[in-house]
Amino acid sequence: MVRIITRLDQVKKELKEQHKESLDFNIGTISGDLRAIIADENKEFKANEIKSIKIKQIKIKAEEITIISAYASNSYGQVLAVGEETSLPLSMDRSADTTLFAAARNCKIEEDDLLGVLILLPVKLTR
Repeated sequence: MVRIITRLDQVKKELKEQHKESLDFNIGTISGDLRAIIADENKEFKANEIKSIKIKQIKIKAEEITIISAYASNSYGQVLAVGEETSLPLSMDRSADTTLFAAARNCKIEEDDLLGVLILLPVKLTR
């Protein structure tokens, strides 16, 4: 009997572990990433005002959906959405460079302030 020895199983195991390490979290079999939403400009808000604000660019891979964390990361208000000048389909690589921010009270957002957290989840398109 001939036994063929290869590293294929070991390589598969290493790749699987490497993939897990590059992701920020797991929920059961679902893995995803977390990205800080950071202001890229100074902007003043009055209580209950909603305005767009430039943010540090966040890259979004093709076939990733985005969810805004509901946990209030900024004591002045909450991020409602992220986007870019031209909306692209889910099947393409995208990025976010602006956010819609709702102020709960009068404040001044400064460059490099943490505004919120973006959750990136991989999806498989079926059509």
